[in-house]
Amino acid sequence: SDASTACEILKNTYPNITYLPEDAGYADENQVSWDSSAWLGPACIFAPTCATSLSFAVKTFVATHTKFAMRGGGHMPIPDAANINNTGVLISSTNLNTLKLSQDGETMSIGPGPRWGDVFNYLEFTNKTVIGGRLAPVGVPGLLLGGGISWYSVKHGLASSEGKIKAYEAVLADGTIAIITANSTYSDLYWALGGGANSFALITRFDLQTFPSITPLIADAHYGSSNVTRDAYLAAVLNMALTNEEDLASTIIPVCRWGPGSTAPSYESTLFHNGTSIPTSGPLAEFIHGNTTGLTALNGTATMRSISLAQYGRAMRSAFREGGQSHGLRQKFRVVSMKATAENLAIAHDTFFDSLAASNLANKVPEFFAGLDFNIVNREMVERSAGLPQNIPLEPTFWVEEAISWGSGGEFDNEVAEWVKNVNVEMERKLKEVNGLNRYVYLNDADKGQKVFEGYGGESVERLKTVRAKYDPERVFTDLMPGGWKV
Repeated sequence: SDASTACEILKNTYPNITYLPEDAGYADENQVSWDSSAWLGPACIFAPTCATSLSFAVKTFVATHTKFAMRGGGHMPIPDAANINNTGVLISSTNLNTLKLSQDGETMSIGPGPRWGDVFNYLEFTNKTVIGGRLAPVGVPGLLLGGGISWYSVKHGLASSEGKIKAYEAVLADGTIAIITANSTYSDLYWALGGGANSFALITRFDLQTFPSITPLIADAHYGSSNVTRDAYLAAVLNMALTNEEDLASTIIPVCRWGPGSTAPSYESTLFHNGTSIPTSGPLAEFIHGNTTGLTALNGTATMRSISLAQYGRAMRSAFREGGQSHGLRQKFRVVSMKATAENLAIAHDTFFDSLAASNLANKVPEFFAGLDFNIVNREMVERSAGLPQNIPLEPTFWVEEAISWGSGGEFDNEVAEWVKNVNVEMERKLKEVNGLNRYVYLNDADKGQKVFEGYGGESVERLKTVRAKYDPERVFTDLMPGGWKV
């Protein structure tokens, strides 16, 4: 096959960083993703150490017409987004693991191999931070190329918004190694990389602008599960979405969870405040004190503590590593983008959990858990992200992430997928009836088949296609690299 020829060339040229299925190291590389449905078993795995070896690989794939995939952190739970089966070659970012702060402290250089937990560990005692991922196990490249959400996004915009990424070192489709900046000859490509995902270039280094940092206040608050809690919780979530401008130092990750034995969802939220004193009023205070909504946290769980992003990440990371409780399960995401209204919140919440209760999936499917996460998108965040390909509508919005995990065997995959499909048809129908949908679909939480680029708007998509035609006229990163979203 084409893949075996490519593997032979890579093995002969770079024997120490090319893994054939029988080699030690192959199984570990194939199983980096936390989602076991993405362990596809490529013909071989190539782990370049620099742009030069990656460039050689790209030229080899083009010459031999070999399909390939590239994996950063492997967090996207779509089997072929960042892996490929034995018809192709997987490029692993494991050895592209640069972590370096410039001498003046203004630039943080990061390869596509580290996770955000590694980045914040590196920056822990530097009084510097970057606009990066909120969850430690998430890989660096996927989040940035999809325009990811950060703890600081309510004030600074998406992670790829203006001024956040100073430069990309990248391998282009013809094997050229390029430094891509906003005011270079590659300025059009720079624009496309702010949300165009993997259709344009393979990134070997991101140079991020740093910001002064303080140790934030964080809590993982739990509120229990009851109808009274539901009402107060959804009211507090809506209030945060509509009044976040009053406190741009604060944000939350509100998650409603359902698992084996659940008869109602349980409500929790990560609370984040980029300051030294706990807010006593304003949108975050509702989650701590329940001033107007009456939302009450269980036994002190809303007590905010001074904790670095590195510490917070270390506490979470072990579950996602090999042997951890989340590693190796089946995973599925889907995103629903809707306007921030009380009616829309109720529709999304009730449709999802009523259907889940009726399905009995949590008691039938081993290790089944489902979460509904109301990512809050405030006006400031959208305004700061203007100029990106995403072209996000300027209105308070929820990017609702459905996150579902279940036992690793695979025998329930179709049943879970069918339920997800049906509940979303119903939810979107109800939201359409009240004009509740927002056209933008957040790429980093999307499910296979969701119309991501259509949500960017026609003008943006045409411009992305023009950039692709200029830098990749043979569609190497579209047709030979089929995984992920393509314009």
